[in-house]
Amino acid sequence: MRAVATAFVIALAACGARTELYAPEEEDASVLDAAHDAPHDARDEDAIVDAGIEDAPLPSPLCATFDGAAPTKICTDDVHVGFIDVSMSTCFVDLVIQFGQDGFVNFACDGQSQWANAKFPDGGFVGTIEGSTVDLCTGTVFPWSDGCTWASAQRITGDLDSGTLQFTYEETPIEGGPCETPCSAQGTILVE
Repeated sequence: MRAVATAFVIALAACGARTELYAPEEEDASVLDAAHDAPHDARDEDAIVDAGIEDAPLPSPLCATFDGAAPTKICTDDVHVGFIDVSMSTCFVDLVIQFGQDGFVNFACDGQSQWANAKFPDGGFVGTIEGSTVDLCTGTVFPWSDGCTWASAQRITGDLDSGTLQFTYEETPIEGGPCETPCSAQGTILVE
C-alpha cells in the first residue's frame, strides 16, 4: 500500500501544472474584466453599461484599461463558443466562457470610435475594433493552493467578417512563490 501511495505522489508531482485536485474551496475569487494592452486603449464604462454589460470592468494586471470615446452607434454580432482545448488534461483554467455558450459582440460602427466588448453568461470582455478586427480581453485573479495568487488573461481576437474568432487563455502568478507551472488554453468563437 505504501508503494502505491508513493507512486501516486510521484505521479502527481510529475504532473507539474496546477490541477483541480488541490483546488481551494474558496468561492470568493474575484473576476476582473478589462481591455487588452495599449495601444488599443478603447474602454468607456458608460458605453459598456449602455450596451448591456451592467458590471463595468475593472483593471486586470494582464489586460490594460481603455479610455476611448463612447461610440455614437453600436452594432452587434451574435457569437457562439466553439471548442476550447486546455494545454493539459490535468490543468485547471479559470475560464469566463464555456464550450457551447452563446453571447454577443458589441462594437462601434460609427467609423470614429474603436470601442468594442463581448458579453457571455459568465462574464464580459472589453477592447477595440479596427475595421472588422476585434481585440478583446478579460481577466480573473484567484488564489491557489500553492500559496500564489494567479491572474489570467482571456482574449478574443480576429476578424468578425471571417466568421471565426480565436480565443486564448494564459495565466501567470502575480504574488507568492514558488508557484506551480501555469496552464493555457485556446479555442474558437463562431460569429453567427
